[in-house]
Amino acid sequence: MSSNEKPLGTSKLIRKKLQINHIKLKKYSNNIYKKLIQNIANMYNLNKKQIVLGNGSDEFLSLLCFTCLKEGDEVIISEHGFLLYKTQVLVARAVPVIIKDSNNKVNINNIIRSINTKTKMIFITMPTNPAGLFLTSREINQLSTLLKSTNILLILDMNNSEYVKDDRYSIKITTNIVIIKTLSKTYGLASLKLGWMYSRNNLIKSIEKIKSPLNINKITQITGSVVLSDSEQRRLSRSFNVFWLIKIIICLRKANFIIDRSYANFVVIKLNKKLPILLIENYIAKCNVNVRRMSEYKLFNSIRVNVGSPHENIKLINQFKKLKKQKFVLVTHKTEKYTTQYWKN
Repeated sequence: MSSNEKPLGTSKLIRKKLQINHIKLKKYSNNIYKKLIQNIANMYNLNKKQIVLGNGSDEFLSLLCFTCLKEGDEVIISEHGFLLYKTQVLVARAVPVIIKDSNNKVNINNIIRSINTKTKMIFITMPTNPAGLFLTSREINQLSTLLKSTNILLILDMNNSEYVKDDRYSIKITTNIVIIKTLSKTYGLASLKLGWMYSRNNLIKSIEKIKSPLNINKITQITGSVVLSDSEQRRLSRSFNVFWLIKIIICLRKANFIIDRSYANFVVIKLNKKLPILLIENYIAKCNVNVRRMSEYKLFNSIRVNVGSPHENIKLINQFKKLKKQKFVLVTHKTEKYTTQYWKN
């Protein structure tokens, strides 16, 4: 439950249709690529000429930074933003400007205060990972309007958008907005890594010029076209996620764990025990469930858990309940040469 993968797996429709015996793999094909872009355009009512496919959504981060940044440019990133943002900005020899969040949510006022003549991009995750919160359509429109007279790109990383069910979560696309999405999460295609990006024509053309012409393999393209037609799977994924996300939050809150609401498929659990997070992680792992520590995201004494299978979710809840009753003792062992300390339960 640590890698943000869909617990229901791939749908029966995909497994049925993905019979590779009849797929000719010996030749390159561009027709399926174009068909997939058309399917995305139809589904989201977008201009197909402004869509480009990527090897997962991560590929677009490096392509955008390589295309749009030069040494000394600045990019605004929230303090709990995706770690790869900062990495790719530094690779482009630009400067990541880290702004403070408010209660684990992106603070739009802090973004506005950080904008200057060197600002070229603003990265915002919608909903955020790991906190699972989002800026409302009103907040995004306010920021987009402010940027209208500039060349600053507002990049909305919407990898977990399919899980969000809230009327305030809607984007009015303008020329300075870049949308990045993935088919890896809701559709259960984590191992295939298929993403897409939507932006203004000139930026899409620039990206097309520098990206690999064969960055999406044929099997991935075919699978992507199939899943976009599987509306029942999307409905099932969202319903399953909502049910188990609420159940995990309610059960662990009753056990006195600190958990904020999340609109994604994961939650951050704040641990009030002053114990090493690795100790807690190892304790949870005893029931064969992996979780992810959040210290690298500056969320200390916290772990992120994404929704797993029903069996995994129940095991996780029960293990956390046991954790509240568990006593850990710091043991100090001294000899003439050295002193060691370790925890035991």
